[in-house]
Amino acid sequence: MPELLLEIGCEELPSSACRELIDQVPGIVAAALDGYGLTRDAVQVWVAPRRFAVSVTGLPERQSGEAKSVSGPPAAAAFDADGKPTKAAEGFAKKQGVAVEALVVRAGRDGRDVVFAEVAGEARSVDALVPDIAKRLIEGIRFGKTMRWGDGTGLRFSRPIRWIVAKLDDRTVPFELHGLTAGDVSRGHRFIGAPATIATAAGYRDAVHAVGVVADHVERLATITDALDAAAKERGCVWRDPLGKIEEVVHLVEWPSLIVGAIQDEHMRLPPKVLVTAMQSHQRYFPLEREDGSLMPAFLAVSNGDPNFAAGITKGNEEVLSARLQDATFSFQKDLATGLDALEAKLSTIVFHQKLGTLQQKQFRLREGTKALAAATEADDATTNAAWTAAHLAKLDQGAVLVAEFSELQGYAGAHYARLAGKDEAICRAVEEQYLPEGPDSPTPSTGAGALLASGEKVDSLVGAFAIGERPTSSKDPYGLRRAAAGLVRIALERGWDLNLRSVFAESYRGFAAQGAKLSADEAETLDALDAFVADRLAFHLGGQGVGAEACAAASNASVGGLTATSHWARSIQAARDGVEFWAAWEAYNRCVRVTAKSDAPDDAVWAPTGEAGEQALADAVAAARPAIDAGRQAGDFDAALAAGAALAPAVDTFFVDVMVNAEDPVDRVRRHALVRETANVLKRIADFTVITQGGSR
Repeated sequence: MPELLLEIGCEELPSSACRELIDQVPGIVAAALDGYGLTRDAVQVWVAPRRFAVSVTGLPERQSGEAKSVSGPPAAAAFDADGKPTKAAEGFAKKQGVAVEALVVRAGRDGRDVVFAEVAGEARSVDALVPDIAKRLIEGIRFGKTMRWGDGTGLRFSRPIRWIVAKLDDRTVPFELHGLTAGDVSRGHRFIGAPATIATAAGYRDAVHAVGVVADHVERLATITDALDAAAKERGCVWRDPLGKIEEVVHLVEWPSLIVGAIQDEHMRLPPKVLVTAMQSHQRYFPLEREDGSLMPAFLAVSNGDPNFAAGITKGNEEVLSARLQDATFSFQKDLATGLDALEAKLSTIVFHQKLGTLQQKQFRLREGTKALAAATEADDATTNAAWTAAHLAKLDQGAVLVAEFSELQGYAGAHYARLAGKDEAICRAVEEQYLPEGPDSPTPSTGAGALLASGEKVDSLVGAFAIGERPTSSKDPYGLRRAAAGLVRIALERGWDLNLRSVFAESYRGFAAQGAKLSADEAETLDALDAFVADRLAFHLGGQGVGAEACAAASNASVGGLTATSHWARSIQAARDGVEFWAAWEAYNRCVRVTAKSDAPDDAVWAPTGEAGEQALADAVAAARPAIDAGRQAGDFDAALAAGAALAPAVDTFFVDVMVNAEDPVDRVRRHALVRETANVLKRIADFTVITQGGSR
């Protein structure tokens, strides 16, 4: 049972590419092995800045040679009415290397008849398959950013590939690929290493470790965090990583060594967050924090250099940080000298977006939008006034020199300058919280004014982007709109705001239009798209709490209220969907919908009594159920609404037995279809049962 080792050596990979390799490589290799019918015990990937390696243990020496049955197109597509093979059958047979006459038909997984080909098994040695496995690996990785280089083969990769190692236990597997010859020689650390001959696949990590490379990214992370912990403990403090740089650092070093640098006293007068941002944003240093939360005049950094020159490396890093902090001090002092009024005057000259105007226009929209949100959430006067004033100050730091230097400080810088100008703390806190939450694990604003301003900021961003047609795609979201919508959902649910977002979005859209923004989508189109987008984010949020996508869609389509009401309703649907009452209402609704979906009755047709007993019985049941269902909706009591819907179900069943719904007389048919549509509309006020499948998500 040999072990396969493939190492792909590159120029230094960016940390984003390293993460992509960790995510993709095991699946790509596993798929290649499956294609050859090769079993294995485990597939592991190890990623370092100049290489990634994949290890596969428990491989057989050869393919099994067993014949396999390969499924093809449905039988209905493979053979015509006369039983003659179609081009689909011929193409499938050719691809599998069998005669069309050898194809067999039998039931597939879904019960439908499917064409199968019985393909003879192969028994090639694993050695012979390694070149193709390596080819599939290298060509199968999808990086966010790639480059083309080398022998003109057209291969795109994150960085140029410089060497390939291929081993099966102690056997080297040579092959040519994209101008490179696979062998058994790896390369060590760029500064302290040397070439390394890989004697065995199992000995790979030890072999490169001997030449200054910790190949396993998990091991490197542990090494780094242990060193950081020890250095901080020795100084009676803790290290912090507020900007989340540790993962990036792991992918920047192959042989990590820790250095401890000093910060000059003159720089310690800067606001703490400015200090920390300067340390982390570009330099990826880790600040040290005392027990009382104050910063120590020191920092920790992880070096990829030669530890024998630690003193020189430390001095160089201290000088780099000192220069950074001198720039920050200059920027900070210049902003203070400029003052809030002059910063505000700059907003008219800063274009927010070519189609959406300046930051001064955004400032005006934020004030109006925040005021509208305050009214919609019934905020008290103090909260409303604080949020409105904070909206006026929110974008002032976009003209600040400090924010131009460190964009991570937007919001914080504005709040700090507002405090120094004597503004009320509630206003300053709201300015600081305007971008929260910054991600799924980030806190939401802690104050009511901050929540209003942060929501207003997200509404403005969402409406503006959707109205000019710059919406997220499956692969791109340059404005962070998914994060904005998710944040809007979280703020509303955590605060218990039952926001009708469509009306909030509508006011925002009209604000853009009134300013002459170059909108490419009309109001209805924009609002419909935003409704669906936010509903998707709500479903994603609730999905993390065990509420299925079907329950979320059923609640959203029932239009029971705003975000909080819809969330509560979706939870109730999820809890009730295993009950008898739920499926009684589900069956009644779907029976009605199946009729109305094919109905030729006009949408405005109305049922009127004619004395026909079967019709009257259903009409009476609907009349009795409607107020009970509406009372449940009004009270947020899904169970009460469902009980009323379930009570209507027997009347629906009886109606379809006793009454010829699709009557030949068009007058009778239209009238009865109108009654069925009315019944469906009443039941839909409980839930849109059409999106609930009996075998669906629970």
